[in-house]
Amino acid sequence: MKIGIDARPLQNHNQFRGIGKTLEFFIKYSRADNGSSKKFIYYIDGGLPTPNLLKDVPEAQIITLPTAKLGRRKYFRSVLRSSKPIIPNQDDIGVLLQFDASLGVPTSVPTVTIFYDLIPLIFRNKTNLNRIRNFRQFRNKISDYAHWQKYVRTLKEYKKSRIIVAISKSSLDDMRHYLPELKKIDARVVSLGIAEIGQSSLASSSIKNLASKRFLLYVGGIDSRKNIMKLLQSFFNLKSENPDLRLVVVGKEFELKDQLKDIGWTNLIDANSQFSNDVISTGYINGDDLTYLYSRAEAFVFPSSYEGFGLPILEAMQAGCPVIASDNSSIPEVTGDAAILVKDGESLTPAIQKVVNDTDLRQSMIKKGKKQAEKFSLKKTVQEIIDIANNVAI
Repeated sequence: MKIGIDARPLQNHNQFRGIGKTLEFFIKYSRADNGSSKKFIYYIDGGLPTPNLLKDVPEAQIITLPTAKLGRRKYFRSVLRSSKPIIPNQDDIGVLLQFDASLGVPTSVPTVTIFYDLIPLIFRNKTNLNRIRNFRQFRNKISDYAHWQKYVRTLKEYKKSRIIVAISKSSLDDMRHYLPELKKIDARVVSLGIAEIGQSSLASSSIKNLASKRFLLYVGGIDSRKNIMKLLQSFFNLKSENPDLRLVVVGKEFELKDQLKDIGWTNLIDANSQFSNDVISTGYINGDDLTYLYSRAEAFVFPSSYEGFGLPILEAMQAGCPVIASDNSSIPEVTGDAAILVKDGESLTPAIQKVVNDTDLRQSMIKKGKKQAEKFSLKKTVQEIIDIANNVAI
């Protein structure tokens, strides 16, 4: 029996987000732990470049799917599928692993679908035409509405799953609460895991230079639930007593200047122009550079108001970085007692001040964090998902 894997999230915009990284890690470790890529069949979009991860494996069995050119075009992609759905042949595979339900959940073979969160549903920003001030905002509102309709169709895909695998207990609880129609579907929790990190010395010279002074670190997106404005204001509050401290923010979305302006990020920096050079955005960086920053930051601050799992928290802990995060959703599941958790609505400033100025506390948090990270083995995650797939295969 062979396991099919929809590898198309590695070919679209999700390759840099949680879906893509989860799939990337799964493929790497599933090959390593199961001896041969011949146990897996990978489905890719024939109209897009083959993922580098599969190019490196000559023996990988790949099935090429027809492309959906119109669904990838600007404006149309908000409404149409970016890829055509898979219709697996039972002669090819006995079960399919689907890491992105928006690509379709087939029923011709049993499908195990990964469930991450309900962020678009819980944090839906309904269109309010009275608050639109310019054409770009109007265009974004129309796009948001189209994306919402597409998301609703994605939620319906989960009904076709043989088994749903949620990445945290919090995520599963939300699914059962907000989507009661899925209660009849067998659902399990398999926590995400992290790979062992390499040597933190393997970093570019620019990153090493950046990390030569004291800094706080944030890694992630810029949407409203991430609460990055709260982080920025807390940083400015600390500057009077910590003049040498800097804030380093990592993530591809920090390259989106218009969006940063819309949320007030740019205005807040302008209002504190004396510290503007101390807020540094790296954009997207590779794993070695990120590990280097984690291992040398005074603290990793993660003020998100909701996470399906919160993988950066584990990455920081494993690299030996104290974590300050919000006390909500799945975050306490991930941190255990190894982080300082701040209640929603409370200031981050006292917690950050405490960590950056108390050496003994930092060392204690680093020790606890590394121990906590050891509980989330990527090898264990991969094996649990494969076992589930094997048990439902035709």
